[in-house]
Amino acid sequence: LWVTVKMLVGDVIQARKDYPHLVDRTTAVARKLGFPEIIMPGDIRNDIYITLLYGDFDKYNKTTQRNVEVIMCVCDEEGKVLPNAVCLGAGDRPVSEYRSVVYYQVKQPRWMETLKVCCGNLPLYFFTS
Repeated sequence: LWVTVKMLVGDVIQARKDYPHLVDRTTAVARKLGFPEIIMPGDIRNDIYITLLYGDFDKYNKTTQRNVEVIMCVCDEEGKVLPNAVCLGAGDRPVSEYRSVVYYQVKQPRWMETLKVCCGNLPLYFFTS
């Protein structure tokens, strides 16, 4: 795998104008996390980022550890799954649910995977158990 990174000065419009061979219409553009110094009208920043860190699972009375996969989805107040509310990365299409990597027989899996919940202007409800 070969990855090249080049820093470009200016916004996306300026970069497309100055470097048309590097930035075309298919280039995925990720927004900067945090708030800019100047918030423009119409700039909606109703994004929530969730990082799945780790888990600690006991095998109880089994002879081997459990297989673990985490599935996350966004639900409304009635419990219905909101379609296309999870973004896995810049340039990817939104999906309705997120499925983590499956760990086979690991007591303390560590994912460190971040995803974005993008519901527009809908209110979000979080439940823990």
